[in-house]
Amino acid sequence: MVWRVAGWMLILGSLLVFGEQAIAQQRRPAARPAPTRPTVPPEPAAPKPSRAEKLSVEELKQVRAVIESSAGNIVLEFFPEVAPNHVRNFLRLAEQGFYDRTEFNRIARDFVIQGGDPAKWPADSPNRRLRFDTSPLKAEFNETPHDKGILSMAHGSNPDSATTHYFICLRRLESLDGKYTVFGRVIEGLDVVDKIAETPIEPGTADKPAERVEVRTIRVIYPSTVTNAAKP
Repeated sequence: MVWRVAGWMLILGSLLVFGEQAIAQQRRPAARPAPTRPTVPPEPAAPKPSRAEKLSVEELKQVRAVIESSAGNIVLEFFPEVAPNHVRNFLRLAEQGFYDRTEFNRIARDFVIQGGDPAKWPADSPNRRLRFDTSPLKAEFNETPHDKGILSMAHGSNPDSATTHYFICLRRLESLDGKYTVFGRVIEGLDVVDKIAETPIEPGTADKPAERVEVRTIRVIYPSTVTNAAKP
């Protein structure tokens, strides 16, 4: 009989200890999660340097560039003797792929077609992960007239604010002479320029194209390969 009572007391004591441990665990405050540090996005990568930056004026005269657009190819030559910084800037951005998958975002009939707006990169463009140098350029106004096919650089109210936006004239535009920097001209593909100029415009706008005319890339051709540039 005594051993039975002792057994029950041992069991009862164990239950009491277990209960106290359970209550203590319930009263213990929950562990706080470790604070998480905000994720810092990686610094954008810098594109590779351009060959054009080291070329002389005479060498730059021999360089050609091909605007490969959804409407066809446009071949350009450049005027580094009057606008060396604008020529080097355009070729550098083209060679680094800045203009890839942009578009002719402004089409003003009987006036100009304009491209070079990075806001027109598609959402999946790898260019959004690169750090391009788009520092403003000091104007290099010159006496070259804004004739049809002339390549010139757009800018804001400050003449020294040109960055990436270029335009091609659709006719003789005396009003632009001495106010915008001419730095090249179309030597092949004026028919493509005219075709782009006929793109439908969104109703209610003066120059916003209703259809996307994409610049797939601007291919730079250096002196040793300046041949058959216009072939698609």
